[in-house]
Amino acid sequence: MELNRVPPHDIEAEQAVLGSMLLDKDAVISGLEILKEDDFYREDNKAVFSAISSLYMKTEPVDLITVKKELTENGNFERVGGMEFLASLPSKVPTTANVDRYIKIVEEQSMRRRLIQTSNELISLRL
Repeated sequence: MELNRVPPHDIEAEQAVLGSMLLDKDAVISGLEILKEDDFYREDNKAVFSAISSLYMKTEPVDLITVKKELTENGNFERVGGMEFLASLPSKVPTTANVDRYIKIVEEQSMRRRLIQTSNELISLRL
């Protein structure tokens, strides 16, 4: 990606997805069916998504306490902003009923970033 341009992303949608996943088990399932860690633009959001995914794969509950523990065990808790950041995520969600739309926004932005990266790689091959 070009160094002078910020790649496509939507931080609010990323945080709404994560907040929804912390509030609603169905949102966890929806998010994990479509998104991957690399679909998130910000590293802190990637780490939280990874922790949620790991908990779900171990059939453990997903909530603020369990995600905090998972992040702590992986050495990422302080890096993501600690409990202040985690606790702020559910408040970023207007309603979990719209989680599928938030997921779609994150997915679309990720796809745009990949297209730009691929285009830049193809351009550099022609030079």
